[in-house]
Amino acid sequence: MTRISRRDALARLATIPLAAAFAFDRGALDRAAGLTRVLAAADAVAPFVPRFFTAREWETVRLLVDYVIPRDERSGSATDARVPEFMDFMLADAEASRSSRVAMRGGLAWMDVECRERFTRRFAGCTDAQRRSVLDDIAWPAKARPELSQGAAFFTHFRDFTASGFFSTDIGWRDLGYEGNGVYPSWEGCPPAALNKLGVRYDDGGGR
Repeated sequence: MTRISRRDALARLATIPLAAAFAFDRGALDRAAGLTRVLAAADAVAPFVPRFFTAREWETVRLLVDYVIPRDERSGSATDARVPEFMDFMLADAEASRSSRVAMRGGLAWMDVECRERFTRRFAGCTDAQRRSVLDDIAWPAKARPELSQGAAFFTHFRDFTASGFFSTDIGWRDLGYEGNGVYPSWEGCPPAALNKLGVRYDDGGGR
């Protein structure tokens, strides 16, 4: 991707309302269900090739999602959960809106422009400390300087998009402690600790 100016990056971001930039309909989300399992099987045949993101955008996205959800002692990272692939799938979908695509491309371009102005290199080429300094300035829209407002709006919705992808995967479900529907051979009732907290008890048949 050729270099663009801050003005061009802001113009791309300004063409659409970022509040709805990465909104997808139920049908698109349903089509993405089970995506990570499909990708895991496909990896045995050939590496994933993005359909929407350019090579440079792909590199930035893979870094950026792991700043949003890094690997820790509780679960894997956003890249472990295949969030970049989820994003690419959603944005390459035939029914993805033009505004979603423009918002993503404009936001990623903004990140590179900002890093070049500060550090003379694009986001992916910066050090960890340099990347974090930019992200710290846009992580909270209410605290961001006026000239960084578009970048802050982009990152807010990128963060939401990352979370949507992460928590729709097996890794995300396990992170939440969600066990899903299960079959129990016997039901022993609500645990006593929960009953005590609610201040209730089972009726013993005598109306108590």
